[in-house]
Amino acid sequence: MRKKIIHKIAKYSAQKPGIVLLISSLITIGAIYFAMDLKLSMQFKDLMPQGHPLVKAFNDITDNYNSASVILVAATGDEESLKKFADDIAPRIREQKEYVSRVDYKMNMDFILNHGFMLQKEKDLKNSLDIYSDLNLIPWFSHLNDNFEKTYIDDDESLSTKQKENNAVGMLDGIDYLISSMSEFSTGKIDDAYSESDKVAKKFLIGDEYSLSPDKNMILLLVQPTFTIAELDKVIKAVNLIDSIIEEEMAKYPGLDAGTTGTMALARDEMVSSQKDMNYTTILALILILILFIISFRMWMAPILAGITMIIGISWTAGFAAITVGSLNVMTSMFGVIILGLGIDFSIHIIALYTELRAENHSIEDAIKETLEKSGAGIITGALTTGFAFYTLMISESAGMFQFGLISGSGVILCMLATMFILPSMLVLRDRISSKKTKKKKAASTQFKFLGSYSRLISKHPIITLSVCIVLTIIFIFSATKMEFDYNYLNMEPVGLKSIELQHLLEDKFDMTPDYALVTTSSIEESQAIAEEARKLKMIGFVSSISDYIPPLEKQKKRALLIDKIRRNLEMNKKIKSLNSSDKNLLIQQIERLQNNIIELSQLAFMGGQDKLDKKAESLIGDFEDPANNGSLGKLLSILDSRAEKVLSGINQFQKGFSTAFKKYSLSMASTDIIKIDTIPTDIKNQFISNSGDQYLISIYPKESVWNLEFLERFKSQMEKLDERITGMPLVFYVLLDIVGQDGKKAAIFAIIIIFLLLLLDFRNIKFALIAMIPLVAGAIWMMGIMQLLGLKLTLLNIMGLPLILGIGVDDGVHILHRYSVEAKGNIPKVFTSTGKAVLITSLTTMLAFGSLKFATYRGLGSLGIALFIGVGACFVVTVTLLPAILQIMENREKRK
Repeated sequence: MRKKIIHKIAKYSAQKPGIVLLISSLITIGAIYFAMDLKLSMQFKDLMPQGHPLVKAFNDITDNYNSASVILVAATGDEESLKKFADDIAPRIREQKEYVSRVDYKMNMDFILNHGFMLQKEKDLKNSLDIYSDLNLIPWFSHLNDNFEKTYIDDDESLSTKQKENNAVGMLDGIDYLISSMSEFSTGKIDDAYSESDKVAKKFLIGDEYSLSPDKNMILLLVQPTFTIAELDKVIKAVNLIDSIIEEEMAKYPGLDAGTTGTMALARDEMVSSQKDMNYTTILALILILILFIISFRMWMAPILAGITMIIGISWTAGFAAITVGSLNVMTSMFGVIILGLGIDFSIHIIALYTELRAENHSIEDAIKETLEKSGAGIITGALTTGFAFYTLMISESAGMFQFGLISGSGVILCMLATMFILPSMLVLRDRISSKKTKKKKAASTQFKFLGSYSRLISKHPIITLSVCIVLTIIFIFSATKMEFDYNYLNMEPVGLKSIELQHLLEDKFDMTPDYALVTTSSIEESQAIAEEARKLKMIGFVSSISDYIPPLEKQKKRALLIDKIRRNLEMNKKIKSLNSSDKNLLIQQIERLQNNIIELSQLAFMGGQDKLDKKAESLIGDFEDPANNGSLGKLLSILDSRAEKVLSGINQFQKGFSTAFKKYSLSMASTDIIKIDTIPTDIKNQFISNSGDQYLISIYPKESVWNLEFLERFKSQMEKLDERITGMPLVFYVLLDIVGQDGKKAAIFAIIIIFLLLLLDFRNIKFALIAMIPLVAGAIWMMGIMQLLGLKLTLLNIMGLPLILGIGVDDGVHILHRYSVEAKGNIPKVFTSTGKAVLITSLTTMLAFGSLKFATYRGLGSLGIALFIGVGACFVVTVTLLPAILQIMENREKRK
């Protein structure tokens, strides 16, 4: 049946090449028409199993909550420049109404000033009651110390969570600013006492209104887009526009660096890099392959015809992909290079044998017929085995693996069809045209005699060769068992992306990562319960919930009683008395007491590994190993120890201004009004409430990078215990890893079974089918072993190289065995001299195609290219070394019989 089909193709190509090319051209035009609608989507979620509950929940959240997708603007520099930069750039970004709905980089001061105390916990309000009873500096500092000791020194759980640590850092930051301001007042360096006092009181009570890191050298702006991450065209335009604004504003601030980061910025970077990579690597691979063709075959036209055939095959595949899946993802974006590397093999076998037969003075018609009859079976079998090896990936739940298998498998088969129909017709037309224009010229020989000599050497020592290969295979098996997997998705991203650099810096400065978990609830009470439990986990850096702004009604009522006491304390406050020289020592005692308290807190932070709190404490108490650094408290104490009259005058000036501002803001925050959903400002509500208005979003930020597998596993386990509905990029990625691992193993097993059945169907001989399997099994083992020895790791992308190698490995062996079955016994060198050249060139072209991926900026594709480069080379060495040895051993046994 197959021989008849091949014979008809050969006959039709020889007799009516023009009709074949016309029909092929029409099909190609149609494919290109459909391919023009093929989109490129490099979103990580496109790889996900769309039917999985976590993935469904993740997609629902990104679709229904605008706040689930944000563009982060991060900047580094000195505190003053960062604040000015943020104040300058925020209005400009807000002006981009088409893409931006709002920009957040400050807390909502009006809401905090009106309801600040109602948002504090009951325990904290109790501890701080006395602070509001007397605003004279000495009793005020005494009460501050009392509060400090009750909150941090006497409470074993005071620093038990990341949020508590952050609160402690915030408190120390307010104290540091207050102490530094007192020093400035004491030395007469304050020009506007009222403004400075107002600023001190507000910062102590509320904290810094800007989204600054604890060390004050990084600021974060959250840009809320008018679209979701699914609208990639808008993502690219918006991020590019914001980046251009950043560049303009950044020029005004020497020493300041800024850029976009987060999921959307990374999606833009991935898209831009991948588009460049897809075009660049495909063109590079095609050029390198054509150069190799010309050198190998010593002619210009035939390689160009092979290139045209490949372009047609890739066009057909692109059209097929547009019709079936509609868009390309991270795994399928490089299908052009993959199809080029695999599909070119078919053209090489046809050109190699055709030019060999023409060199032996066969006519055009006879040469093309014999070429297809001798190589056609191997080409079809090779295409089917490789194609079905890819198709086994379609068993995966992962959309990425499914589409990769569908497009790549179909692409290989489409390239085989293009090669079988189009290339022979073009070769016939070329030779007919050239024979009319020029005198008959003997074609150049296409044999590689050194391959024949190599196989002859192997045939003389088959047992030794086989033994050496077995030993090497055992070594590579041992090496492969030590292969590690790189679970860090960011390591697959392009090198030098500013978005990733800023993301790493963000993790370090804020102890939180933009790769966070998400969950929705149907009530504020449920949000409160989940958020409180999440904050108790030490691995959590930050939790954001609507319940932060609407405490439960019962708690609000209890807090209202304490707030009422604070208000009465403030209203009944004692008259502010100026300090005299005898009071100075009392003030110094309280400052020293505060210094000792902070030293004790610093020691607790050091023992608990809470570096940011320890660092903040150091700014107050100094560095004991550096006598020159005695901190803001040491500086103030030195000033107070002096006898200068202006010191006491400055302290009194500070006391007067600070007590007035402190009372004003405290009374403002001491509202006992119950906070309701309608009380909350719109800009806050939009962060947590769904578009439908009936669901509430909780965001849970881990304090470490989730791309560390050990941490990711613990994070997933803790989130599952917290609430089984919790989703988010880290958890979905873990699901993908699990699916890729399990489905990859299944696909490899199925691929081996299907390939063996196809080989059995092809050769109708179990012995030849088993021999043909040797290169693919050994080649895959050698590939893994060599990769491990070179220090390479498996990634989410290069693991896809395994089914590829299964298809490639069997392809070389199939062609050798088909040619061997045609030739008489004892002609092993002849087989490798002729067909061996085709196998060598196909291996080199495939290695060049896959090797071109190494130049992709997207490192994941580079890792795939290196793995395939190694694998193809290993399969070739196994084929030309093991097969002649095995075939010779078989012949020797038959002779002995």
